[in-house]
Amino acid sequence: MRSFVRVSLIGLVALVAIGFAVNQQQTNGDGDEVLPTVTQELCTDQGTSLVIDFGTNESKPLIKKCVQDFEGNSWDLFEAAKVSVTGTEKYPVGFVCRIENFPTENTEPCKETPGTKNGSWAYFLSDENGDWEYSPIGASMHKVACGVSEGWRFLLPGEPVQTPPRVTLKTYVCNN
Repeated sequence: MRSFVRVSLIGLVALVAIGFAVNQQQTNGDGDEVLPTVTQELCTDQGTSLVIDFGTNESKPLIKKCVQDFEGNSWDLFEAAKVSVTGTEKYPVGFVCRIENFPTENTEPCKETPGTKNGSWAYFLSDENGDWEYSPIGASMHKVACGVSEGWRFLLPGEPVQTPPRVTLKTYVCNN
């Protein structure tokens, strides 16, 4: 009897895992998986723009990517856009500590939520007028939407949290 229960539980766990994996894939209606398309520019008519601004005193160029055919949360948008992101040890997918290896591990070890001593990343979303608004929720809690731009700006100590990425957005309505 114990063997039967054990095999049944293993089978149930496997079915749940398979169902989750199938649910995560996007399809085109014919059952073929649709992979996100990424270009090195802001979106102009479809998709979600991802903007990374390394801050006032950093010489790294801004990252601007258009990600089309993507459904998921904003944390997963980094992976779709092929932008590396590191959370903290305490909140591995809940708090952005490092983007594209900035700041360095020597500057910020990402063990706990970074304070303002070394600077930190601020998260912004576009509004219907194409203006940046500071996001009250984290990237793992926000569902990506076509026509909305997502921006990250590294803020130095003393910079107001409302200091948005230095990019003028383009507004458009998606044809869904």
